[in-house]
Amino acid sequence: MKTVALISGGKDSCFNMMCCVAEGHEILALANLRPGKGSNEELDSYMFQTVGHTAIDLYAEAMGLPLYVQTITGTSLATGKDYIPQEGDEVEDLYKLLQAVKDDMDIEGVSVGAIQSDYQRVRVENVCQRLGLVVLSFLWRRDQEELLREMISCGVKAKIIKVAAMGLKPDKHLGLELSEILPHMLEMRSKYGLNVCGEGGEYETFVFDCPLFQQRISIDKMEPVIHSKDAFAPVGYLTLKSCSLQSKPEPQGNMSLKEQVLSLPLLTSSNYLERMNQAGLLTNQQADGEGPDLLLPSNEGGGDLELPRVFMCVPDVPLTGSEPPVFRCDKKMFQVSGVRAIVGKDVDVATATESAMITLKECLGNHSLAMEDIVSISLYVGNMSNYATINSIYNRFYEINPPVRVCVEANLPRNVVLQMDCQGYVKSDIGAEGGHTSHTVGRQVLHVQALSHWAPANIGPYSQALMVDGKLYMAGIVPLVPATLQPVEGGIGVQSLLALTHVQSVMSAIAPNCRLSYCPLVTCYIIRPEYTEICHKQWEKALKTSMTDSDQLLDKQSRMNPCIQYVQVSALPKASLVEWHVLAWPELQDYEISEVRQAKHCENHCIQAVAQRSVDNPTFFSCHITVEVTNFESLQRAEKVNLPGHMVDMFCRVWHQSFPLVTNRIAETIPLVKIFFSPTIYDFNLLHKYFAKAVATSCSSHDMPEPVLSLVPVSGLGSRKQILAWCQ
Repeated sequence: MKTVALISGGKDSCFNMMCCVAEGHEILALANLRPGKGSNEELDSYMFQTVGHTAIDLYAEAMGLPLYVQTITGTSLATGKDYIPQEGDEVEDLYKLLQAVKDDMDIEGVSVGAIQSDYQRVRVENVCQRLGLVVLSFLWRRDQEELLREMISCGVKAKIIKVAAMGLKPDKHLGLELSEILPHMLEMRSKYGLNVCGEGGEYETFVFDCPLFQQRISIDKMEPVIHSKDAFAPVGYLTLKSCSLQSKPEPQGNMSLKEQVLSLPLLTSSNYLERMNQAGLLTNQQADGEGPDLLLPSNEGGGDLELPRVFMCVPDVPLTGSEPPVFRCDKKMFQVSGVRAIVGKDVDVATATESAMITLKECLGNHSLAMEDIVSISLYVGNMSNYATINSIYNRFYEINPPVRVCVEANLPRNVVLQMDCQGYVKSDIGAEGGHTSHTVGRQVLHVQALSHWAPANIGPYSQALMVDGKLYMAGIVPLVPATLQPVEGGIGVQSLLALTHVQSVMSAIAPNCRLSYCPLVTCYIIRPEYTEICHKQWEKALKTSMTDSDQLLDKQSRMNPCIQYVQVSALPKASLVEWHVLAWPELQDYEISEVRQAKHCENHCIQAVAQRSVDNPTFFSCHITVEVTNFESLQRAEKVNLPGHMVDMFCRVWHQSFPLVTNRIAETIPLVKIFFSPTIYDFNLLHKYFAKAVATSCSSHDMPEPVLSLVPVSGLGSRKQILAWCQ
């Protein structure tokens, strides 16, 4: 895409331009923010590097590109984790700068050299979202030692022009080049925990040559300035007094600029998988038994191989869209299910979607709650071709930091465009045990919108992860190459493991010590039943990779054993073959986990249940129940009708066994329940009635509150015999 590059003169913004070129983006212009005339060269800015700005004009000339400049008139006013536009904030100077570029040039993307700073990322993404621009941030969350070595190997020539950290001395380190400072920074990382790339403000640089430069910048005269004589961490910088341009040899051959950059040893989307292979994260899938017949989606209907091959077309149901959602709220959490968008005469997809979103908003409003109180939404669409339309309506109901979301195509009745369920937290109780009373303080959100090499940006109005009350809620993750947001090629094995790698990357970004083994229940959505075995192999591989040495030493009884539910659906976002969805308990290492297992074997069916809970924190509870039919031919209608009741009764029993000394506080923590079923076995309307009756009867007899159920019709479940799955 046509791109403007935000530059400070430093190595990071320069190298990110090279990464943009490698990905096929075209740099049309440069943009820089600088102090006003008469101001200090080095401003105390949270956002922008200003030291070295006097030579930026030559920087643009060296690249042969136009330079747009904006004077920094604002200051750092809105300094919280999130950013809401505020007049007088320096971020609004960035908005004016990019607006000016966009008015002059047909740009689509913005190159940004951020590596680790969420503060900068959030603000740049806010500005770009308002302007309809895509952020290109290919250095984001890269390993800093690897990244600095890569810059050096790729010919980025830069001098240290500012130091401001313990272990760095102005008289010794100013003026050094990257290759000279690297060994010292590795030593200081070990000694003081410094960032190798200077991402914590330890040092700043000025690039005088790189493969993108048509001419080389010669720094003819520079003057040191001591800003602070602190005995432990003195601060000093270089003023570039005189610089000039020098000619460079013409590149050999007739290679384009992109070809020249691609010949360098930098990370690109094309060698992304190769590097993951070298790191041991991906392996040759043919060795794992995957054949070429498993590389493409199937057009066949049906998911249970022992059932008749029936095209999953569920007939219309007598719904108008005015049916009230199911709502439950306790002192801390709330759950909602049964929000549906119904099409009909004069009601199209957009209108039905908007009506459903309004229904959800009004349902919450009736209980003094708001859309921003939701932490997690499950969105089931009847046809994935409506994904863009649904997203455009959905997006209107959120301004910043939307909840996490999983989205799959379900076998909904033909007149149902979408079905939603959600859960969230009551404002006054968020983080109450930690002493917080503020809604915004109690939740931590990861909402990355930039293209990078880290993990996929959100492809809809949702956040990747949200942590609240000690629980980490995650969006559904599909196997996209982060730099392109296209599904990775190579089949289900590669896709499954790549998506799991993304899951771990997202978890680590918001909760550094969290691992896959901290997930009590995992849902794996696949589009073909034969993918189950391969995905399970890749899960076991990823789980082992994510474990620490101390995890490996624990026996299975001493650590949590994640339950996995495989669900076959007809389509996934971006035509992916697999989507992984997890909930994690990041504080698991601080808790003792108790597990309850029960099974009920009957003549024609078997019900199995696993419940996991924290002995120390009763709000940490998860339950997984499955119903498998051992003999379809002998399964009687009466038995089918009674199975939901048996399932609910099993839940009540494991609940009471998990909490033998149940209190009112514990009884109020029942999480939302998702029940996956095949419409070839159960009628959509009748199953709702069966479960409603079963919940009312069983919960009353067991003296416990009724959980909120969300019934989801799908193509198939984890095995050929599985017909119902309770996921909580």
